[in-house]
Amino acid sequence: MMILVGTRDSNIKNGIILNEKCPKCNEENTLHFSIYRKYISLTLIPLFPVGKTVFINCNHCDENFDYEDLPESIQLKLRNEKLDATPWMFLGSIILVAFIIFSIRNYFDEKDETSILIKNPIEGDVYNLKFSNGYYSNMRIDKVTKDSVYMTHNDFEAYMPYEIDDLDKPENFSDQKVYYSRKDILKLYQEDEIIKIRRK
Repeated sequence: MMILVGTRDSNIKNGIILNEKCPKCNEENTLHFSIYRKYISLTLIPLFPVGKTVFINCNHCDENFDYEDLPESIQLKLRNEKLDATPWMFLGSIILVAFIIFSIRNYFDEKDETSILIKNPIEGDVYNLKFSNGYYSNMRIDKVTKDSVYMTHNDFEAYMPYEIDDLDKPENFSDQKVYYSRKDILKLYQEDEIIKIRRK
Protein backbone atom coordinates (compact mmCIF):
# COMPACT_ATOMS: atom_id res chain seq x y z
CA MET A 1 0.00 0.00 0.00
CA MET A 2 1.37 3.40 -0.96
CA ILE A 3 1.23 6.12 1.70
CA LEU A 4 1.24 9.71 0.46
CA VAL A 5 2.00 12.64 2.73
CA GLY A 6 1.29 16.15 1.50
CA THR A 7 -0.73 19.32 1.91
CA ARG A 8 -4.20 20.08 0.60
CA ASP A 9 -6.49 23.11 0.65
CA SER A 10 -10.14 23.31 1.58
CA ASN A 11 -12.40 26.30 0.98
CA ILE A 12 -13.95 27.18 4.35
CA LYS A 13 -15.55 30.60 3.75
CA ASN A 14 -16.54 33.04 0.96
CA GLY A 15 -18.07 36.48 1.20
CA ILE A 16 -18.06 40.20 0.41
CA ILE A 17 -16.04 42.76 2.40
CA LEU A 18 -18.74 45.31 3.24
CA ASN A 19 -18.29 49.10 3.47
CA GLU A 20 -14.85 49.00 1.87
CA LYS A 21 -13.71 50.32 -1.50
CA CYS A 22 -11.65 48.51 -4.10
CA PRO A 23 -8.07 49.92 -4.01
CA LYS A 24 -8.04 50.04 -7.84
CA CYS A 25 -11.50 51.05 -9.15
CA ASN A 26 -12.73 52.68 -5.91
CA GLU A 27 -16.10 50.89 -6.07
CA GLU A 28 -17.65 49.99 -2.72
CA ASN A 29 -18.82 46.51 -1.66
CA THR A 30 -17.19 44.79 -4.65
CA LEU A 31 -14.33 42.97 -2.90
CA HIS A 32 -15.06 39.26 -2.81
CA PHE A 33 -12.93 37.01 -0.57
CA SER A 34 -12.33 33.26 -0.36
CA ILE A 35 -10.56 31.73 2.63
CA TYR A 36 -8.84 28.35 2.23
CA ARG A 37 -7.51 26.27 5.10
CA LYS A 38 -4.32 24.34 4.35
CA TYR A 39 -3.86 20.98 6.07
CA ILE A 40 -1.41 18.09 6.15
CA SER A 41 -2.89 14.88 4.78
CA LEU A 42 -1.82 11.25 4.91
CA THR A 43 -3.12 9.38 1.85
CA LEU A 44 -6.03 11.84 1.55
CA ILE A 45 -6.87 11.61 5.28
CA PRO A 46 -6.48 15.02 6.95
CA LEU A 47 -4.11 15.09 9.94
CA PHE A 48 -4.16 18.71 11.12
CA PRO A 49 -4.44 22.28 9.71
CA VAL A 50 -1.23 24.24 9.12
CA GLY A 51 -2.39 27.63 7.92
CA LYS A 52 -4.79 29.52 5.71
CA THR A 53 -4.74 31.43 2.44
CA VAL A 54 -6.99 34.35 1.49
CA PHE A 55 -7.90 35.22 -2.11
CA ILE A 56 -9.41 38.68 -2.82
CA ASN A 57 -11.00 39.70 -6.11
CA CYS A 58 -12.95 42.82 -7.14
CA ASN A 59 -16.21 41.90 -8.86
CA HIS A 60 -16.23 45.26 -10.66
CA CYS A 61 -12.74 45.60 -12.17
CA ASP A 62 -11.77 41.91 -11.83
CA GLU A 63 -8.48 42.78 -10.11
CA ASN A 64 -6.93 40.24 -7.73
CA PHE A 65 -5.23 41.46 -4.56
CA ASP A 66 -2.75 39.95 -2.14
CA TYR A 67 -3.82 40.13 1.48
CA GLU A 68 -0.62 42.01 2.40
CA ASP A 69 -1.29 44.71 -0.24
CA LEU A 70 -4.73 45.64 1.12
CA PRO A 71 -5.32 48.61 3.44
CA GLU A 72 -5.16 47.86 7.17
CA SER A 73 -8.94 48.37 7.59
CA ILE A 74 -9.69 45.57 5.07
CA GLN A 75 -7.07 43.28 6.60
CA LEU A 76 -8.64 43.80 10.01
CA LYS A 77 -12.10 42.85 8.71
CA LEU A 78 -10.69 39.69 7.16
CA ARG A 79 -8.89 38.79 10.39
CA ASN A 80 -12.15 39.24 12.31
CA GLU A 81 -14.13 36.94 10.01
CA LYS A 82 -15.57 34.09 12.05
CA LEU A 83 -14.44 30.85 10.49
CA ASP A 84 -16.40 27.62 10.68
CA ALA A 85 -14.88 25.02 12.97
CA THR A 86 -12.94 22.40 11.03
CA PRO A 87 -12.65 19.42 13.40
CA TRP A 88 -12.66 16.99 10.46
CA MET A 89 -9.16 18.28 9.61
CA PHE A 90 -7.94 16.53 12.79
CA LEU A 91 -9.54 13.20 11.80
CA GLY A 92 -6.23 11.53 10.88
CA SER A 93 -4.56 12.74 14.09
CA ILE A 94 -7.45 11.35 16.16
CA ILE A 95 -7.22 7.98 14.36
CA LEU A 96 -3.42 7.94 14.79
CA VAL A 97 -3.61 8.68 18.54
CA ALA A 98 -6.34 6.03 18.98
CA PHE A 99 -4.19 3.47 17.14
CA ILE A 100 -1.13 4.27 19.30
CA ILE A 101 -3.18 3.97 22.51
CA PHE A 102 -4.67 0.67 21.29
CA SER A 103 -1.21 -0.68 20.38
CA ILE A 104 0.31 0.28 23.74
CA ARG A 105 -2.62 -1.21 25.65
CA ASN A 106 -2.48 -4.38 23.54
CA TYR A 107 1.28 -4.67 24.17
CA PHE A 108 0.84 -4.52 27.96
CA ASP A 109 -2.13 -6.92 27.87
CA GLU A 110 0.01 -9.43 25.94
CA LYS A 111 2.90 -8.86 28.34
CA ASP A 112 0.62 -9.58 31.32
CA GLU A 113 -0.76 -12.72 29.69
CA THR A 114 2.75 -13.94 28.80
CA SER A 115 3.98 -13.40 32.37
CA ILE A 116 1.18 -15.70 33.58
CA LEU A 117 1.53 -18.41 30.89
CA ILE A 118 5.33 -18.66 31.23
CA LYS A 119 4.93 -20.01 34.78
CA ASN A 120 2.67 -22.84 33.67
CA PRO A 121 3.87 -24.26 30.31
CA ILE A 122 1.68 -26.87 28.66
CA GLU A 123 2.02 -29.04 25.58
CA GLY A 124 1.09 -27.18 22.39
CA ASP A 125 2.10 -23.69 23.58
CA VAL A 126 3.99 -21.73 20.94
CA TYR A 127 6.65 -19.30 22.16
CA ASN A 128 7.53 -16.35 19.94
CA LEU A 129 11.25 -15.60 20.18
CA LYS A 130 13.51 -12.64 19.57
CA PHE A 131 17.11 -13.57 18.83
CA SER A 132 20.18 -11.47 19.62
CA ASN A 133 20.85 -11.08 15.85
CA GLY A 134 17.55 -9.17 15.49
CA TYR A 135 15.59 -12.00 13.83
CA TYR A 136 12.40 -13.60 15.14
CA SER A 137 11.09 -17.15 15.19
CA ASN A 138 9.14 -19.51 17.43
CA MET A 139 9.25 -22.87 19.15
CA ARG A 140 6.53 -25.30 20.17
CA ILE A 141 6.23 -27.26 23.41
CA ASP A 142 6.06 -31.02 22.78
CA LYS A 143 6.22 -32.31 26.33
CA VAL A 144 6.34 -30.93 29.87
CA THR A 145 7.70 -32.74 32.91
CA LYS A 146 8.10 -31.64 36.50
CA ASP A 147 11.48 -29.95 35.85
CA SER A 148 11.89 -29.76 32.06
CA VAL A 149 10.18 -28.45 28.95
CA TYR A 150 10.82 -30.29 25.65
CA MET A 151 10.42 -28.19 22.53
CA THR A 152 10.83 -28.13 18.75
CA HIS A 153 12.32 -25.06 17.08
CA ASN A 154 10.88 -23.58 13.91
CA ASP A 155 13.16 -23.93 10.86
CA PHE A 156 12.35 -20.42 9.66
CA GLU A 157 13.02 -16.89 10.87
CA ALA A 158 11.26 -13.58 10.31
CA TYR A 159 12.65 -10.07 9.95
CA MET A 160 9.79 -8.31 11.74
CA PRO A 161 7.90 -9.27 14.93
CA TYR A 162 4.48 -9.11 13.25
CA GLU A 163 5.62 -11.84 10.80
CA ILE A 164 6.28 -14.45 13.51
CA ASP A 165 2.72 -15.79 13.73
CA ASP A 166 2.84 -16.61 10.00
CA LEU A 167 5.68 -19.08 10.70
CA ASP A 168 3.48 -21.19 12.97
CA LYS A 169 2.73 -24.03 10.55
CA PRO A 170 3.21 -27.74 11.38
CA GLU A 171 5.49 -28.30 8.38
CA ASN A 172 7.88 -25.54 9.61
CA PHE A 173 8.77 -27.43 12.79
CA SER A 174 11.40 -30.07 12.00
CA ASP A 175 13.61 -32.25 14.17
CA GLN A 176 15.40 -29.44 16.05
CA LYS A 177 14.50 -30.83 19.45
CA VAL A 178 15.68 -29.00 22.55
CA TYR A 179 14.83 -29.03 26.22
CA TYR A 180 15.03 -26.40 28.91
CA SER A 181 14.60 -26.44 32.62
CA ARG A 182 11.66 -24.42 33.87
CA LYS A 183 14.19 -22.03 35.38
CA ASP A 184 15.87 -21.57 31.96
CA ILE A 185 12.49 -20.81 30.39
CA LEU A 186 11.82 -18.08 32.97
CA LYS A 187 15.30 -16.66 32.36
CA LEU A 188 14.67 -16.46 28.59
CA TYR A 189 11.46 -14.56 29.30
CA GLN A 190 13.16 -12.18 31.74
CA GLU A 191 15.87 -11.48 29.14
CA ASP A 192 13.15 -10.67 26.55
CA GLU A 193 14.05 -13.60 24.29
CA ILE A 194 10.56 -15.03 24.76
CA ILE A 195 8.28 -12.15 23.78
CA LYS A 196 4.87 -13.80 23.45
CA ILE A 197 3.14 -17.08 24.21
CA ARG A 198 0.21 -18.35 22.21
CA ARG A 199 -1.94 -21.04 23.79
CA LYS A 200 -4.41 -22.78 21.52
